[in-house]
Amino acid sequence: MKGGKGNLILIVMTGWLCILGSFAYWFEMDTRREEKRKALTTANAFFQQVVTSRQWNASHGGVYVPITTETQPNRYLPIQGRDLTADNGLKLTKINPSYMTRQIAELAIKNESGIHFHLTSLKPIRPENKATEWEQRWLKSFEQGVREQGEFFEDGESTWFRYMAPLLTGPECLKCHVQQGYKEGDIRGGLSVSLPYPPHTHLHLIAGYGSVAVLGLIFIFIGTTLYERKQRLFDATFNSPVPTCVTDKNHTILMANESYRTEFGPLPDHQKTIKCYEHRPGISCHTADCPLTRIMGGSNQYAYETIKEMDGVSRHFIVTAKPLLDARGMVVGSVENFQEITERKRAEEALEESNRKLESLSNTDGLTGIANRRRFDEVLAQEYARHARSGTELSLILMDID
Repeated sequence: MKGGKGNLILIVMTGWLCILGSFAYWFEMDTRREEKRKALTTANAFFQQVVTSRQWNASHGGVYVPITTETQPNRYLPIQGRDLTADNGLKLTKINPSYMTRQIAELAIKNESGIHFHLTSLKPIRPENKATEWEQRWLKSFEQGVREQGEFFEDGESTWFRYMAPLLTGPECLKCHVQQGYKEGDIRGGLSVSLPYPPHTHLHLIAGYGSVAVLGLIFIFIGTTLYERKQRLFDATFNSPVPTCVTDKNHTILMANESYRTEFGPLPDHQKTIKCYEHRPGISCHTADCPLTRIMGGSNQYAYETIKEMDGVSRHFIVTAKPLLDARGMVVGSVENFQEITERKRAEEALEESNRKLESLSNTDGLTGIANRRRFDEVLAQEYARHARSGTELSLILMDID
């Protein structure tokens, strides 16, 4: 592989991979943004469901439920009337929104739903509600005006999405939290939601873009090879000492090499066009012998002789015309090569003149110019033949033989 071709292929392939890589990166980032948006929407739906349940509970000032092994009186709710005994002896205890949220979270874990809830605060009443490191970071961001947070994280071989939004202090919340210094509208804490998420795989991205990349590289290699071959052919034609001209089917000159321009004159710039019969008029122009007409008529090759007059000097050329094909193999013009044969024509004319003189010398005496015996024999044969055709009895030949 030549250096120039190798460098061109390398540059084009590198550019292709850079462009494809940019698209792959953009697609990956867009996919991740979309995945995060969907995860945020899903987690927020769970969050809002829990918040709605808490609001319902708080709107009733808490709800009474039977005391069981799993539901013991809330020691963090030291209010009068927390525990009651019904007329039938059933013991009841009040469940406030926080206690209810904790039980919902425990039930979700028990049912193996995969969804984890955690009610937390920077100043929790219940120690178990203490915020983790990432929850503390997000709770502090809520105090700065952030409305929600969410991110993917890896836990062993599993991928999770964790979400958190703030819980605002309402009038019903102050019954339990006023002693902590909260007032209505303050951010009292937050509720985090953790969801299992299918692991993000790059196989589809690798397979899709990998296939496109390989196909692109193959097409680039083939295209560059064809381009290089075409360029070499063009360079060979353009730099050829043989005048060459390319003409379309409308007689417009498309391209001519330097040898042609030197021989037949310069062509106009690219903004202007010129017809072949305008640039080099000849006797075959606008006739059936026009090489372009012959080629467009189906000839695979057509050769003819033309004469160029310049400064009173005649120059002879043999022009060979061949079809110009497009990518579909259709004839769209002709390619003409001009081979000068002026010297050969002069040699032929000189040879003819020499033969004529030689023939004259063979029939006449070089000193007197009188016909010799060889000439007499030729005339005698001709006259005898004429005599035989005429049928006459007498034929007379008068000659002065040297």
